[in-house]
Amino acid sequence: MSGEQDLSAFMSILIMTIGCLVILLVCNTLIIISNPENLEITSVVRAAYEDEDGSGGFAGVPLFANKAKEPHYIDVYREYVVLYPDKVVVRSADLERKGNPFEEFVNDVAKEKETDYVVLLLRPRSSRTGRKLRSVIRDRGVDVGQELYELGRKIRYGKSVVEE
Repeated sequence: MSGEQDLSAFMSILIMTIGCLVILLVCNTLIIISNPENLEITSVVRAAYEDEDGSGGFAGVPLFANKAKEPHYIDVYREYVVLYPDKVVVRSADLERKGNPFEEFVNDVAKEKETDYVVLLLRPRSSRTGRKLRSVIRDRGVDVGQELYELGRKIRYGKSVVEE
């Protein structure tokens, strides 16, 4: 009695599995290629910032962030940005002018880029403005991170809560 076995059904399963692994490899490679620098300092954990009562949810005292560098915050809206800690408001149209407060802010941070970095607090529909700001900040060699913030979410800077 001959002991031949037909493995053709198993081969098709093996080929499908290899195909799925190749698709995963290509997808991961495309993600890496689309952001080759991958230098952003980010924290996607909502409770990465601690309130006075320890409940989390506000910008100010990082729990899980970069503790080697001092953060500087920019609250980014579609029509304007707010620079902290001085709460200077810069309209989007003014960002195109030379010598605007945002440019001065970034230049000041760039002088201390070994110990300071910038965190963009991105509000809804602010992605275009955020990309422009991130590009300017990176051009100066400053590390930049970003947080997604809801429209009504308050910001705590130091000991004070900033109203929107």
